[in-house]
Amino acid sequence: MRILSHVSLADPHAHLVEVETTIVSDEALPSPLVLFMPVWTPGSYLVREYARHVEGMRSPTHAVRKVRKNAWSVSHEGAREVTVRYRVYCNDLTVRTNHVDATHAYLNGACTFLAVEGRTDVPTEVSFGMPAGWRVATALPPAARENAYGAKDLDTLVDSPIELGLFRSASVTCAGVEHAFAIWPPDAINDANLHRLLEGTKTIVETEAKLLGGGLPHGGYTFILHFSPKGRGGLEHRDSTTLLAAPTAFDTRDGFLDLLSLVAHEYFHLWNVKRLRPEGLSPYRYEEENYTRLLWWFEGATSYFDWRVLRLAKLCTETEYLDHLAAELGYLEQTPGRLVHSLEEASFDAWIKLYRPDENSPNSTVSYYRKGELVCALLDLEMRVRTSGARCLDDVLRHLWATYGKDERPVPEHAMQQIFEDVAGVAMGDLFEAWIRGTADVDAASTLAKVGLVIESTKREGASLGLKARDAGGKTTVAAVLRGSAAQRAGVDAGDELLAIGDRRVETAASMESALALFRAGDRTTVLVARDGKTRPLEVTLDAAPAGRAKLVQKKDATDAERALYRAWIGD
Repeated sequence: MRILSHVSLADPHAHLVEVETTIVSDEALPSPLVLFMPVWTPGSYLVREYARHVEGMRSPTHAVRKVRKNAWSVSHEGAREVTVRYRVYCNDLTVRTNHVDATHAYLNGACTFLAVEGRTDVPTEVSFGMPAGWRVATALPPAARENAYGAKDLDTLVDSPIELGLFRSASVTCAGVEHAFAIWPPDAINDANLHRLLEGTKTIVETEAKLLGGGLPHGGYTFILHFSPKGRGGLEHRDSTTLLAAPTAFDTRDGFLDLLSLVAHEYFHLWNVKRLRPEGLSPYRYEEENYTRLLWWFEGATSYFDWRVLRLAKLCTETEYLDHLAAELGYLEQTPGRLVHSLEEASFDAWIKLYRPDENSPNSTVSYYRKGELVCALLDLEMRVRTSGARCLDDVLRHLWATYGKDERPVPEHAMQQIFEDVAGVAMGDLFEAWIRGTADVDAASTLAKVGLVIESTKREGASLGLKARDAGGKTTVAAVLRGSAAQRAGVDAGDELLAIGDRRVETAASMESALALFRAGDRTTVLVARDGKTRPLEVTLDAAPAGRAKLVQKKDATDAERALYRAWIGD
């Protein structure tokens, strides 16, 4: 059995593609033939119901009936070939969805193509009808037909996004392997910035390859890079990635480092989660949630290594790296959910928590990306301390790759603590219990002190309400109220419009902060909000302003042993 799918632009201004899918077999097809569309895509742990964008499912020769939200049954009498046609609406420019307009078509396999129920091993050949001048960028290998590409199975098809259209092409050879870029819009990057990007990518790729023991686990790699002010993100694939970055990414040092960290993060995934995979995601089940408690490693450690790679590659300075970690510490301290949801639970609940945030999310959960990054950094330091510098997180990574990743054996869900202890040769259960399975505050200061670092925070004047505000439509509204905060005690609700603090009019989130700067902790005042069409004055006793931006600095009295551990960790 094989599948032939042809994609053409039905109406780019309406953001529609037309897909014709033919299932061919040397013997009679299953009867009835049930075709389904995945409900999620690996790397983005949310059931997105891609079939909601499908229109007009039909067959020119057979009866088609919908049997589930994402599946259709085709009736036939022993046919060896069945064709169905349908349209897909594509107007969501993210790394995990489809986007089509007059200049390009970006297609993800999960939300575009159909598969045969019970047969994820069926090879698919996809071809494209495109306007003159359009080109194709994908990790899929070319097939015999013009503008056609082959996927050996559903996993490969889902894992190989496709960029069609007018894009800028570039490539760089890294560790002896070509890495191609397809950049849209094509005028979003000038020659000088393209050179910076390619040089940075080369350095990142070769640093990561060295970190994993040398060599690359692929014969070619594709970066699909979209520039848009509407979002930021990346999605990893086996031999490619899609990146979404701001058009201003090259305008500032911080913007460029953020883009490089995104490149480093998604590329690191070609080892950590694409080939080295948790048991809970093996094999992928495309019509249901796939649960794992290990996203704190597969995403959190990847987040740790993305900036660590920038430092090891000397793409960021020592101070820039320490400032990044300090900012992540500040985020964690201002997230009440850190005391509610453990890293293991946050990993398991990704399907209902991380990808479905609401006004209570800061109070009820924590990001396994950001807390995971910090915990992995601290695990790295503790391992260095407990082994007197003999072992570190790099050794855990290489052990995982050699033991599981190279042969693509799933990592057992409950094996990580034992793996750490086997590599280190010392007990680490106390850290796993406190930082990964527990919800107590992470004592970062104690671990940092063991390598001669202290956390310094500037004291901020003023007071705090303890809420997150956003500006939209000429109004400043409450996006979230932090648990136990002054705002919560006073009865401020998410969704309230902020009108005034004391006698100061609130016009923007910035003006709210300016008003609060006039007060001190313990001061009583009135917060005027609008809710349900009525104004409400609320009496509030203000909290202390949160600490200013933290910095990690070296202790002046650090011992020689602490300094040596620090220098080894920081990449010197």
